[in-house]
Amino acid sequence: MKLKIQLQIYFIILLSFSCSDNITKPEPEPGRRNYSWTIDTINVSYPIGKIWGSSPTDVWCINESDFNHSIWHYDGNKWSTDGIHRFVSPHALWGFSHDNVYIGGINGKIWKFDGSNWRQVTELTKEGTDFIAFENIWGESPNNFFVVGNGPDENQLANHSVIVHFAFNNWTMLNTDNLIGDVVHLYKNKPDNKIYFRLTKIGGTKHIDSTIIYEYAYAKYHKIYSSLETMGYQADISLIDENVYFILGNEIAKRQNGQFDTIFYVDNPNFYHRIWGRNSKDIFLLMTDGLVHYNGTNMEYLYKFTYPDAKPATQIFDAAIFEHEVFFATYEPPTHLKLIYHGILTEQ
Repeated sequence: MKLKIQLQIYFIILLSFSCSDNITKPEPEPGRRNYSWTIDTINVSYPIGKIWGSSPTDVWCINESDFNHSIWHYDGNKWSTDGIHRFVSPHALWGFSHDNVYIGGINGKIWKFDGSNWRQVTELTKEGTDFIAFENIWGESPNNFFVVGNGPDENQLANHSVIVHFAFNNWTMLNTDNLIGDVVHLYKNKPDNKIYFRLTKIGGTKHIDSTIIYEYAYAKYHKIYSSLETMGYQADISLIDENVYFILGNEIAKRQNGQFDTIFYVDNPNFYHRIWGRNSKDIFLLMTDGLVHYNGTNMEYLYKFTYPDAKPATQIFDAAIFEHEVFFATYEPPTHLKLIYHGILTEQ
C-alpha cells in the first residue's frame, strides 16, 4: 500500500510540472532542406549511442565502453575528450543546461556534469536483479526526470525492466514487476499529459524479439501497441515539439483521446523506424540508405550514405536538433567509422 501511494504522489508531482495554459500554436512553416553538411570522425572503438546539447556550441556525445574516451564534447569548432578513465560505460545522456548534464551507464551508476567536472551522483540497485544498465534519460526539469533501462532476467537476457524517477533530490525505483523487456525510450506527451514508453522484449530462443509501447498513468501500465522487432513492423516513439510521435511500422501517428491518429505513412521500403524533428512539418527519418526529410507534404533525401547498400546498414543512433543546426550520431559498418553528420541551414 505504501508503494502504491508513493507512486501516485510522484505521478501527481509529474503532472504539476506540466500544467500550463492551453495556448494554440500557429501552424508551423514547412521545414527547410538547404543544409550544408560536414562529417566529423570520433576515434572510439564503439558506436556513438547518444548525443545531446544545450546549443550548437555545447554538444555532448557518448560511447559505451571506451572508458578513457567515453565522453566527447563539441565547442562549435571541434570535438574533444578529456581522456579521464571513468568506469561508467555510458549509454544514457540528457541535460537541462550547459552546467546540468547527466549520463547513465552500467552497474546503476549516474554521473553529472556541473559545468566544470563530471562526478558520480548515485549508484542504484533493484531487487530481483544484480545488475542495471541504463538506456536513456529524459525529463522536463532538473528536479523531474526519468532514467530507464534494464537488468538481466533469469536467462541473462535484458528483460528486467527498470524505470527510475528523480524528483526533489530523491531517486525512486518504480515498480515494474508486471513489465518484461528493456525500457528504451520514455517521454511525456504534453497534449494529454500522459507518459509513454517503449520497451524491447528479448525473445532469446523462445520467440522473436518484440517492441511494445505502454501508457503510464497513476502508477499503472497499459499496453497500447506491440509488434515484432523486425524491419517493416517494429515500433518506437520520439518526442517532437513536446508531442510524442509513435512509429508503428510505416505509420507515423500521435495519440488523441485514447486512439492513434495517423499523421502520415512512410512509403519508402528502406525506412529504418527512427525519426527526429522540430515540429510536424520538419521531421528527419532514418533510411537504410540515407537521411530523409518530411516537410508536411512530401519527403526528400537530404543525403545518401557512402555505402547505401551495406548489410548491416549504416545506423543513426541519435540526433541533436537545434533551430538552424542538426547533429546525427552515425555508425558506418563497412568502415567501422563513428561519425557525426553536422548540418547547417544556409541562406535561402
